[in-house]
Amino acid sequence: MTKFGANVTVPAFARSHACLLLSAFFLIAAIGPGTVPGASGADSPKRSDVPMTRPEEALARIDGRGSAAGFTELADGSILMAYEVAGRRGPHFATSKDSGLSWSDPVAYRAADGTPLKGSDEFNVIRLAGQGVGYVGRTSNGPDDPSHLLFYRSEDLGKTWQAPVRISPPGPFGVATTNDVIFRTSSGRIILPSYGYMKQAVAGTLNTAFEQVTGPRALGGLRKGQWIATGAHHTDPTFCWSFVYYSDDDGRRWKASRGGEVFIWDGRTMSWSMTGEPSAVEVEPGKILMVMRTNWGRLYKSWSFDNGETWMAPTPTPLASSGAPAQVRKIPGTGDLLVVWTQVGAEEMRKGFIRARLSSAVSRTNGAIWEFFQNIESILEGTRVEPGPIGFVRPEGMVVGPTEPAPERDGRYLVDLPDSYCRCSYPSAFFYRDRLLVGHTNARYTEEDKYVMPGRLIVLPISWLYGGANNMKANDQLRKMFPITK
Repeated sequence: MTKFGANVTVPAFARSHACLLLSAFFLIAAIGPGTVPGASGADSPKRSDVPMTRPEEALARIDGRGSAAGFTELADGSILMAYEVAGRRGPHFATSKDSGLSWSDPVAYRAADGTPLKGSDEFNVIRLAGQGVGYVGRTSNGPDDPSHLLFYRSEDLGKTWQAPVRISPPGPFGVATTNDVIFRTSSGRIILPSYGYMKQAVAGTLNTAFEQVTGPRALGGLRKGQWIATGAHHTDPTFCWSFVYYSDDDGRRWKASRGGEVFIWDGRTMSWSMTGEPSAVEVEPGKILMVMRTNWGRLYKSWSFDNGETWMAPTPTPLASSGAPAQVRKIPGTGDLLVVWTQVGAEEMRKGFIRARLSSAVSRTNGAIWEFFQNIESILEGTRVEPGPIGFVRPEGMVVGPTEPAPERDGRYLVDLPDSYCRCSYPSAFFYRDRLLVGHTNARYTEEDKYVMPGRLIVLPISWLYGGANNMKANDQLRKMFPITK
């Protein structure tokens, strides 16, 4: 019992309820009225979020650019983009002098040793000292020297390139990264989120409910009466783990994070599960948040409290996701966090919509709570999807080879795919002045039913991320309620 003054006594259970009510009051006060995402008045007309939330606010939408892209600001104030050009090999570079609204023609470069700059599908560029710019490429020298990372340096705004230095040392496993993840911390350290991977040494197997399937298998569905693939690596027999490389001398020498790799460990079943294609951001000096692709229906996260040198075991986020990567950033001006990712729920995945919605969300609480959900590109309505139980989701559209027994399938999830079926994934996210540049694969079918992956670049005002400028007010009180603790 606790006594207040001479006559008031509060029982213990009442004190706990009072604390809960008081906490709820302060949370509501911190969030503020009228900023609850998705809330609307009775008279507000329902708007469609297909193919995009409030598309009229976009500053530009450019097809043929942005696939696997990486961005950086050059010393002269222009934007450099390295990206994949459909039908061509290796990185291509273009610049914009009008804040991303138009771009120069793409150019491929060779290093000083005469070899083309290496890399495909995962381009990263970063500004260096002076007129310098760095580029990360990936290559392989055969089975004895599998996939590894290289760092190229230019001292003249990307016009000429030196011979590369090797980032990842020789080893038995492949090493890769995803596009647009390299960044510099407040200490000047360059961080390159990376992942290792290994594949099965024999023909792959895929566990179904009661048997193992060997040989050919694929995920797909019927679009306009014809079968198309929807898998996007959803059932690949590959194991991945996440870590970072870092450099304290502007990219000349590199070290790997220590203290163990970042993968999911299930102590109940004594089993591992993969994480891969990480993206990371410095939330506070020395405190870095990493988000990772998994096969468990959510993005997972890990924290570093020593500027990227060691990492905590990964834990789930509340963000529904298929097996596709995300980008995480700090929003200039507000200090809030942004995530851009392929947001798909369990039931949508079971129907074959594995990469059908590219979304964004904002956190004013260091990643604890996510708000202001928007669709950047989508064929599905809804901007926020509640994740299902943590675990692998197998789409019902699995098919196997002609000599294998067909799997049992739940007809409720065997739906015809729309003509507009697409795969929106592998985003990039680059803040420049008052806007955000987002690139993604934009894999889709043309009116002639040809499968294409030209890439798409969308330029958005930062206010779009919040549903309007009125919601962009800084809220330090709310952030202090969710401090970053080890």
